[in-house]
Amino acid sequence: MRALWLEHRRLRMRNDVATPEPPPGEALVRVLRAGICNTDIELTRGYYPFTGIPGHEFVGVVEQGPSGLVGGRVVGEINAVCGACSACLAGRRTHCERRTVLGIVSRHGAFADHLMLPAENLYPVPDAVSTDAAVFTEPLAACGSAPTTACSWWATGSSASSWRRRSRSPAARCS
Repeated sequence: MRALWLEHRRLRMRNDVATPEPPPGEALVRVLRAGICNTDIELTRGYYPFTGIPGHEFVGVVEQGPSGLVGGRVVGEINAVCGACSACLAGRRTHCERRTVLGIVSRHGAFADHLMLPAENLYPVPDAVSTDAAVFTEPLAACGSAPTTACSWWATGSSASSWRRRSRSPAARCS
């Protein structure tokens, strides 16, 4: 598959990256849109020693995974956890001892034809939400509480342009 590859702080386009084979519990997602975040730019400046496919803001279509998700558009929670370590068992999944992060920590990201995430991390995109709007789910979720909140916000009829207008106001920005 095609993928943007980051190694030694340099990006290059590759056409020889294998399409991921999802293990049980994970889904294969064909990427429709991917957003560029400042974190992606900072990775090229050495923010974190990541080698692989960057990108964590995406909208895609599930090609393999649970039947209820296959064929549907999704966005995803970028933090993949083990569910079995002491932090996960204590309900502190954001502190998972074996956490991977899509396109940032030990997990290839969205700047490719396909990506892989745990099925439990995927959230269906409502039909009323365009793919172009849904790509902003991850940044909105980072400001709020969850991707489902962000998808619900888009589904209420808010537009990307109204969000951008509000986000220019210092009082409206996420802290």
